[in-house]
Amino acid sequence: MRKLVLIIAGLCALQLLRIGLVQLVFLLITRTLVSDVIFDIAFMTVLSCGIILAARIKNLKLAVWPAKFSEFYVITTLITAAIFISTPFITSSFNLNGILSLLYGAAITPIYEELIFRGFIWQIIHIKSEKSAYIVSTLLFAVWHLGYIDTVIWRTSLFFPDANIPEIMFWKVITGLIIGALLGAARYKLKNVYSSMLLHCVINTVGG
Repeated sequence: MRKLVLIIAGLCALQLLRIGLVQLVFLLITRTLVSDVIFDIAFMTVLSCGIILAARIKNLKLAVWPAKFSEFYVITTLITAAIFISTPFITSSFNLNGILSLLYGAAITPIYEELIFRGFIWQIIHIKSEKSAYIVSTLLFAVWHLGYIDTVIWRTSLFFPDANIPEIMFWKVITGLIIGALLGAARYKLKNVYSSMLLHCVINTVGG
């Protein structure tokens, strides 16, 4: 129970840190769609490195890579890369914001969130049981999306000022729960975070 409380506190701290830095950074520079995405990319990249470093300090094996990079992983990696690379051509979105948004949503975010939920948290809870790790990480992943409310409010104010924010956040949690269950299933079945990263990338590419 104590570990779960600490995990929840850590997740809240991460989202509050991001929100705080957003407010600070965009006091100094103009917040645009491009600068907003660049901030998110930088933040998640730095935090991803921090998660890996923290795991090493705690001697916690995140099980990022499969035990053997078999033909299955080569094929799924190539398919994922093909979907990712072809997306701008399919959507005809070659502007800077489109490319950065794709990079952020379909590459940086999956790496960052999978390191947190199917990596760090999974391994901590896994000490008790892997089924517990699956359930807890899935539920926390769903609730985690509430922490993006500041971005939702800002972006809807630009394009949909009359949007129903509570309803949007409700569906973000439900979507997060469903996707989290799928990502957790991949992690549970294949025993590595790389598999859930690939699946997360595909889901965000197609769904984004």
